[in-house]
Amino acid sequence: MPRLTIRPSGPPEFDAVLPMCVEAFADEAVSAWVEPEPERRHERTRELFTSSLRAAVDAGQLVVAFLPGGEPVAGSVWADLDGAPPVPELPDDDRPVSRRLFAVLSATGSRHPAVPHVYLSAMAALPRHRGHGAGAAILRYGLDRARDRGLPVYLEASTPRNQRFYARHGFQDHGEPVRLPDGGPVLQPMWHGTQ
Repeated sequence: MPRLTIRPSGPPEFDAVLPMCVEAFADEAVSAWVEPEPERRHERTRELFTSSLRAAVDAGQLVVAFLPGGEPVAGSVWADLDGAPPVPELPDDDRPVSRRLFAVLSATGSRHPAVPHVYLSAMAALPRHRGHGAGAAILRYGLDRARDRGLPVYLEASTPRNQRFYARHGFQDHGEPVRLPDGGPVLQPMWHGTQ
C-alpha cells in the first residue's frame, strides 16, 4: 500500500469523507445488526452517520487515512469523555433500527470507565483497503495522541478478529462482554492505558 497520511479530517472535507465512512462502516457487525437488510444498509448507515459524523469532523475527532492523492480509505472516531457518556433518550419512533441503535448506545454507555478517557467509538477501512495497514496506522496515530495528553483509550471490539487486532496493539479486555439483544453481536470492552 502506498504511504498513508493519517490526520483529523477538516470540515471542508466532509463531503469526501462521508461516503467513505458509509461504505467502510456499513458492513461492520453493529451496523449490520442495527439494519439487517443489506439492500437498505448503506442508506440507513448514511442516515445514522451524517449528523454524528459532521459533529465529529467539526470537533476534530474523525481521524482519516488518506492515500497520496488525497483519497480517504479508512476512518475512526476518537472522542474525549470525562466518564460515561450521557444516557441516550428513548427514540420517539418505533422503527426497529431506532430501537436497536438505542439498545447499542444504552448497553455500551453504561460500561464506560468513570475516569477521563478517549473513546475509540468506531474504526473501519474501505473493503478493498482492508488488511493493508490503514487501521494499524490510524490506531498508532490515535494512541500516540492520547498518550501525549496522558489519557487512556477505551473501545468495544465488535468481533473476535477485531479483539485480536486491538490486543496486538496493547489493548486488554475490560470486564465482561456486552451482549446485544435479539441475536446481536457480542462486544468486548477493551482498555489501553497508553503508558
